[in-house]
Amino acid sequence: MRVKYLLVLCSVSVLSLSGCTGSRNSYKSLLDPDSDNPVIVLKVGEKREVLAVGNGFPGWWGYYPGIISSDRSVASIDCETGRSLIPFREPGIVFGGERCYLKAKKVGVAWLFTGNKYTFPHEIKEVDSDKLSEDMRFSAKSDTEDRGIKVKVMPDSGD
Repeated sequence: MRVKYLLVLCSVSVLSLSGCTGSRNSYKSLLDPDSDNPVIVLKVGEKREVLAVGNGFPGWWGYYPGIISSDRSVASIDCETGRSLIPFREPGIVFGGERCYLKAKKVGVAWLFTGNKYTFPHEIKEVDSDKLSEDMRFSAKSDTEDRGIKVKVMPDSGD
Protein backbone atom coordinates (compact mmCIF):
# COMPACT_ATOMS: atom_id res chain seq x y z
CA MET A 1 0.00 0.00 0.00
CA ARG A 2 2.85 2.39 0.84
CA VAL A 3 4.48 1.68 -2.48
CA LYS A 4 1.32 2.81 -4.30
CA TYR A 5 1.15 6.04 -2.29
CA LEU A 6 4.84 6.68 -2.91
CA LEU A 7 4.41 6.02 -6.63
CA VAL A 8 1.43 8.38 -6.85
CA LEU A 9 3.28 11.07 -4.87
CA CYS A 10 6.36 10.81 -7.11
CA SER A 11 4.24 10.93 -10.26
CA VAL A 12 2.36 14.02 -9.10
CA SER A 13 5.62 15.72 -8.09
CA VAL A 14 7.30 15.04 -11.43
CA LEU A 15 4.26 16.17 -13.42
CA SER A 16 3.80 19.34 -11.41
CA LEU A 17 7.49 20.29 -11.52
CA SER A 18 7.85 19.57 -15.24
CA GLY A 19 5.11 22.07 -15.99
CA CYS A 20 6.94 24.88 -14.19
CA THR A 21 9.18 25.92 -17.07
CA GLY A 22 7.20 28.25 -19.26
CA SER A 23 6.78 31.76 -20.56
CA ARG A 24 4.00 34.29 -21.08
CA ASN A 25 4.28 36.52 -24.15
CA SER A 26 2.50 39.52 -22.66
CA TYR A 27 3.45 41.68 -25.64
CA LYS A 28 0.75 39.95 -27.70
CA SER A 29 -1.95 41.72 -25.70
CA LEU A 30 -0.31 45.07 -26.55
CA LEU A 31 -0.31 44.56 -30.34
CA ASP A 32 -2.51 46.95 -32.29
CA PRO A 33 -5.45 44.84 -33.58
CA ASP A 34 -6.09 47.26 -36.47
CA SER A 35 -2.66 46.66 -38.04
CA ASP A 36 -1.62 43.74 -40.24
CA ASN A 37 1.95 44.09 -38.94
CA PRO A 38 2.85 43.72 -35.26
CA VAL A 39 2.82 47.26 -33.82
CA ILE A 40 2.76 48.43 -30.21
CA VAL A 41 1.77 52.03 -29.52
CA LEU A 42 2.77 53.55 -26.16
CA LYS A 43 2.93 57.03 -24.66
CA VAL A 44 6.12 58.53 -23.21
CA GLY A 45 6.63 57.28 -19.66
CA GLU A 46 4.35 54.25 -20.05
CA LYS A 47 5.67 50.92 -18.70
CA ARG A 48 4.09 47.58 -19.69
CA GLU A 49 4.96 43.92 -19.17
CA VAL A 50 6.04 42.23 -22.42
CA LEU A 51 7.43 38.87 -21.26
CA ALA A 52 7.35 36.63 -18.18
CA VAL A 53 9.61 33.58 -17.93
CA GLY A 54 9.45 30.80 -15.34
CA ASN A 55 12.64 29.03 -14.22
CA GLY A 56 11.20 25.59 -13.59
CA PHE A 57 12.32 22.02 -13.65
CA PRO A 58 14.06 20.70 -15.77
CA GLY A 59 15.24 24.12 -17.00
CA TRP A 60 15.54 25.71 -20.42
CA TRP A 61 18.40 23.59 -21.84
CA GLY A 62 20.17 26.30 -23.85
CA TYR A 63 17.06 28.21 -24.88
CA TYR A 64 15.75 31.03 -22.71
CA PRO A 65 12.99 33.29 -24.09
CA GLY A 66 14.07 36.89 -24.42
CA ILE A 67 13.15 40.22 -25.95
CA ILE A 68 15.40 43.17 -26.84
CA SER A 69 14.95 46.69 -28.15
CA SER A 70 16.80 48.11 -31.15
CA ASP A 71 16.90 51.61 -29.61
CA ARG A 72 17.07 51.83 -25.81
CA SER A 73 16.81 55.61 -25.93
CA VAL A 74 13.28 55.36 -27.40
CA ALA A 75 11.99 52.19 -25.71
CA SER A 76 13.96 50.00 -23.32
CA ILE A 77 13.46 46.49 -21.98
CA ASP A 78 14.19 45.96 -18.29
CA CYS A 79 13.89 42.53 -16.69
CA GLU A 80 13.36 41.92 -12.96
CA THR A 81 13.50 38.66 -11.04
CA GLY A 82 10.37 37.66 -9.23
CA ARG A 83 7.71 35.10 -8.40
CA SER A 84 3.99 34.90 -8.97
CA LEU A 85 1.76 34.02 -6.04
CA ILE A 86 -0.86 32.80 -8.51
CA PRO A 87 -0.42 29.06 -9.17
CA PHE A 88 0.41 28.03 -12.77
CA ARG A 89 1.31 31.59 -13.78
CA GLU A 90 4.77 32.67 -14.90
CA PRO A 91 7.16 33.35 -13.26
CA GLY A 92 6.58 30.29 -11.11
CA ILE A 93 5.83 30.31 -7.42
CA VAL A 94 8.45 27.64 -6.59
CA PHE A 95 11.40 28.34 -8.90
CA GLY A 96 10.71 32.00 -9.71
CA GLY A 97 11.85 33.60 -12.93
CA GLU A 98 11.77 37.06 -14.41
CA ARG A 99 9.37 39.64 -15.81
CA CYS A 100 10.45 41.94 -18.63
CA TYR A 101 8.93 45.39 -19.03
CA LEU A 102 8.88 47.76 -22.00
CA LYS A 103 9.33 51.39 -21.01
CA ALA A 104 8.67 54.21 -23.48
CA LYS A 105 11.30 56.91 -22.93
CA LYS A 106 10.97 59.41 -25.78
CA VAL A 107 8.95 59.99 -28.94
CA GLY A 108 10.16 57.85 -31.82
CA VAL A 109 10.21 54.34 -33.28
CA ALA A 110 12.08 51.28 -32.06
CA TRP A 111 11.94 47.59 -32.91
CA LEU A 112 11.58 44.69 -30.47
CA PHE A 113 13.06 41.33 -31.33
CA THR A 114 12.00 38.06 -29.68
CA GLY A 115 14.02 34.87 -29.52
CA ASN A 116 16.67 33.10 -27.49
CA LYS A 117 18.19 35.41 -24.88
CA TYR A 118 21.49 33.52 -25.02
CA THR A 119 22.02 34.03 -28.77
CA PHE A 120 20.85 37.65 -29.19
CA PRO A 121 24.41 39.07 -29.33
CA HIS A 122 25.23 36.72 -32.21
CA GLU A 123 21.95 37.11 -34.11
CA ILE A 124 21.52 40.89 -33.93
CA LYS A 125 24.77 42.85 -33.80
CA GLU A 126 23.43 46.25 -34.82
CA VAL A 127 20.04 47.11 -36.24
CA ASP A 128 19.65 49.81 -38.87
CA SER A 129 16.11 51.06 -38.16
CA ASP A 130 15.90 52.84 -41.51
CA LYS A 131 16.10 49.50 -43.33
CA LEU A 132 13.22 48.03 -41.28
CA SER A 133 10.28 49.26 -43.32
CA GLU A 134 6.63 48.75 -42.44
CA ASP A 135 6.13 46.20 -45.21
CA MET A 136 8.63 43.62 -43.93
CA ARG A 137 5.75 41.11 -43.95
CA PHE A 138 6.07 40.34 -40.26
CA SER A 139 2.96 38.39 -39.35
CA ALA A 140 0.89 39.29 -36.29
CA LYS A 141 -1.26 36.20 -36.62
CA SER A 142 -1.34 33.83 -33.66
CA ASP A 143 -0.11 30.79 -35.63
CA THR A 144 3.32 32.33 -36.26
CA GLU A 145 5.93 33.75 -33.92
CA ASP A 146 6.42 37.51 -34.09
CA ARG A 147 10.14 38.02 -34.68
CA GLY A 148 10.16 41.80 -35.07
CA ILE A 149 7.66 44.15 -33.47
CA LYS A 150 7.50 47.86 -34.24
CA VAL A 151 7.10 50.16 -31.22
CA LYS A 152 5.72 53.65 -31.79
CA VAL A 153 6.18 56.01 -28.85
CA MET A 154 3.75 58.90 -28.92
CA PRO A 155 3.89 62.10 -26.86
CA ASP A 156 2.09 62.06 -23.53
CA SER A 157 -1.15 63.99 -24.03
CA GLY A 158 -1.13 65.12 -20.39
CA ASP A 159 1.61 67.74 -20.98
